[in-house]
Amino acid sequence: MGCFLEKAALARRPYHLHLLAVVHFAVWTTLISIFAPSARGQGMEDGIAAVVNDKVITYLQINEEVAETEKLLQQNYSGEELFQRVKEAKLNVLRALVERELIIQDFKNASGFIPDTYINEQINSIIREQYGGDRVAFIKTLYERGTTMQKYREEIADTAIVQYMRQRNVTQTVLISPYQIEQYYQQNLRLFVEDEKIKVSTIVLRKALFPSQKTVDGKQVTYDPQLEIANEILYKIDTGSDFAELAKSYSEASNKDDGGELGWVTQNGKTAIRPDLWDPISKLQPGQHTDVITTSDGFYYIVQVEDRKKSSVTALEDVRAQIEQTVISEQSQLRQQEWLDSLRAKAFIKMFL
Repeated sequence: MGCFLEKAALARRPYHLHLLAVVHFAVWTTLISIFAPSARGQGMEDGIAAVVNDKVITYLQINEEVAETEKLLQQNYSGEELFQRVKEAKLNVLRALVERELIIQDFKNASGFIPDTYINEQINSIIREQYGGDRVAFIKTLYERGTTMQKYREEIADTAIVQYMRQRNVTQTVLISPYQIEQYYQQNLRLFVEDEKIKVSTIVLRKALFPSQKTVDGKQVTYDPQLEIANEILYKIDTGSDFAELAKSYSEASNKDDGGELGWVTQNGKTAIRPDLWDPISKLQPGQHTDVITTSDGFYYIVQVEDRKKSSVTALEDVRAQIEQTVISEQSQLRQQEWLDSLRAKAFIKMFL
């Protein structure tokens, strides 16, 4: 934003801190004596959920924040599990509200301020972009939400404060060197290893639901006609017939119209082929095919290897930008936690959820 967001007022004397703690304790004790009984009597709908120095966070604030999340949870859970998940959501919201309040108070304690001109610009921008310049429609929406213009202005100011303070205390303090990027690359080399890839095509037949009978050398034997078809296909491949054309004619898989082409597969990860097929194809060279493979879930597979790519390590320069963003994210989270911990250490916080 700009230098208008703060004034120098950071120095605090030990005596001032002691006096502030005493005042906070007195205020908190008074508030609890006033509000806590009513909270217990009314199911805590409008009682105190937390005290942050001399600021009260109510259950009403939490319920407003968590309302949409609670509706989504109700669609997927019920009973005790729903209760626990809603409770967890409310606790997360409370923690976020406490952190937000700590940031705002730290800004104001340093005599920071948000000019009315900035707030007016933000409101005018919202009216212009979201309401087509219709100020009446904007005010009507605030009324329907049960929000006053003054409260909305305060929300804009608070949001600006939090954004500014995070930028100043977290984002601007994170500096990443080339050495850190290289160190991350070496320590996490496994993340940049590309597994061996094999390009394959398949012909798939489903086992017959019921076995058939035939006479062999004067004896009745049980057989699967689908296996006989699979073996016939295998013979045709071995005698020069085109694999793709056979897949189009015989395969029962969804890729039959593509000549059985399955694409690049790996042993692990998102493109992993089923384990009972990987071992046979891992031993083949491009142009070679497996025998008929019988799977435990009732299918016959014939797999042809079209191409192979050996396992390799992605070069650092190809992932430098990706690593930089990862390291920045990690460092930002660490710096933010340290900053928020420092705010908690000099604050009086009491949570009741």
